Amino acid sequence: MNAETPAGEAEPLPVSISPTDKAIRYIGRFEFGQNGVRCEWSASTIALRFRGTELNAKFKDGGQNRWQIEIDGKAEGVLQMEKGEHLYRAASGLSAGEHSVRLVRATEAFFGPCQIEGFQIAEGSLLPVTSAAHRIEVIGDSISCGYGNEAANQKEHFSAKTENAYFTYGAIAARALGADYSCIAWSGRKMWPDFTTPEIYDLIVPTEPGTKWDFSKAQPADVVLINLSTNDFSKANPEEAGWSGAYKQFVARLRKLYPQAMIYCVTSPMLGDWDHRKPLTVSRDYLRKIVADCNSAGDNKVRLIEFPTQEMKNGLGADWHPNVKTQTLMGEQFTQAIRAELHW
Repeated sequence: MNAETPAGEAEPLPVSISPTDKAIRYIGRFEFGQNGVRCEWSASTIALRFRGTELNAKFKDGGQNRWQIEIDGKAEGVLQMEKGEHLYRAASGLSAGEHSVRLVRATEAFFGPCQIEGFQIAEGSLLPVTSAAHRIEVIGDSISCGYGNEAANQKEHFSAKTENAYFTYGAIAARALGADYSCIAWSGRKMWPDFTTPEIYDLIVPTEPGTKWDFSKAQPADVVLINLSTNDFSKANPEEAGWSGAYKQFVARLRKLYPQAMIYCVTSPMLGDWDHRKPLTVSRDYLRKIVADCNSAGDNKVRLIEFPTQEMKNGLGADWHPNVKTQTLMGEQFTQAIRAELHW
């Protein structure tokens, strides 16, 4: 969906901006250290405003990550990271005047951390970025990461170049609603019993267990969506008591962190009743009971969203994952649910 920026070092611009400049908004989970600012989660976002026609960004990376560029609210291309420390031209040829640029991490956590080492503009200083009134958090697996969503079809195998978290349902809904967005997701992970997203949920850099996120210093989420069932039900239906018990424990954990949030539990668009196990029906029944149990226990801010099974007529992404078209449809459904419930 985007052209990648040409490889090679950008020409320096006169004014250097520290990565910790107070005018920069970091949206999502970032670690602030002596050498720069690091992130790993999908859709981690850097928001800047400035007057001028060009913007450079300096990154240190393992060489596989990609960053979606958004200029004045429009997707404009992708920065492909090269191995090591490099200066990239994030924006050029802009009209004179004020501009907003967002850099959104397109790739997911297992591609490793990306370190932001600073920015450059032609003159002046950065302008402050307005805070959003609301925050949405999505917790999930490959679907929420955007695994393969930019691939040509289901026969194409996954690579970093086919994944773009900017074009996922959560990010699409957040932009439609003017909300900040955080995505805590990792391909292949489950709710229970092993290789779970909840076990890495508290981390800033999920490949590094010591990097704990301080929830007390962050804006609490107003909406949380849990999309974890695809891998749990893909090969065998999990035992209901164990899976549903783990799910309800995680909902309770989120409720302590976000007392006022609306929590959505959702069905997977990759599940269908393709064999005798009927994984879609079984998973939906589990989720309906979980939501009903939470409501009966006094938590009325837990809801179910049933995402339809993806359809061939809309095309498919790599390895049979949702493509951008399906992600957009999911984003519209998510947006409508929030507007109906919360009147944003």
